[in-house]
Amino acid sequence: MFKLINEDGLWQNLLKRKYIKDKPIAQIQKRPGDSQFWSGLMKVKDKFLNLGSFQLNNGENIRFWEDKWLGNFTLSQQYPSLYNIARKKHISIATVFNSIPLNISFRRGLVGNNLVLWYNLVARIAQVRLNDREDVFKWGLHQSGIFSVHSMYSALICNGHVRQNRTLWKTRIPLKIKIFMWYLHRGVVLTKDNLAKRNWHGSKKCVFCSHDETIQHLFFDCHFTKFLWRVVQYTFGLVPPSVAQLYNDWLLRFDCKSKTQLVCGVSALCWALWLSRNDIVFDNSPMKTYM
Repeated sequence: MFKLINEDGLWQNLLKRKYIKDKPIAQIQKRPGDSQFWSGLMKVKDKFLNLGSFQLNNGENIRFWEDKWLGNFTLSQQYPSLYNIARKKHISIATVFNSIPLNISFRRGLVGNNLVLWYNLVARIAQVRLNDREDVFKWGLHQSGIFSVHSMYSALICNGHVRQNRTLWKTRIPLKIKIFMWYLHRGVVLTKDNLAKRNWHGSKKCVFCSHDETIQHLFFDCHFTKFLWRVVQYTFGLVPPSVAQLYNDWLLRFDCKSKTQLVCGVSALCWALWLSRNDIVFDNSPMKTYM
């Protein structure tokens, strides 16, 4: 896959003419009748692309929203509310920059926070200039940017759980918080939906809003927690993870020292949220403000 994107040769040209043609490789999907070799590439394509980023040149092979080319995360992850209302989600960068104003349209008008986010995005890409060279894919699991089978295997084995759990247990935080974060990642923290599975009959509503309380909602999706994650995003440029990403894809792009710092910070944030939630549930404490 790495050589197919970055190099020209006889076999690359054959595959491009047969399967890719004039589309970015990220847009290509498995089709009936594809060879076993190509079907195998398509199975690992998304995982592969998520473990690297593109160096922008002509922009023809990079999706504007869904590939990593501006920062450590895709623009769909950095600006989810804009991505959700974008008309052409798979549009290439070359197509976007083909006209002035930018060739991007939305299903409805931009107002409020979406308008602010759009101005922010436009300001970030205002200085971007395309050239005539081919786009280059950089492998994110090696400092050289060159793909290696060993690094890919290490990322895929056990979906990264072994390595990332080791990072959690070696982090210098209280043991009870390590156990709590391990429970959170496994999905067994006793939020109200998990209590209901044990025949608990109380209210399932989140203490911070009117939605049902789940691990994903309480720690990542509730408006109260979203505000805190947004502060983290704007301060450090880190897109909020989901429960599934917490110790997997979200950490793979960072070095060991950064991983340890991230695990410590995320653990502190999740633990503080859990304590605040418990104060309201068990002690009838008034709900705290965002600040």
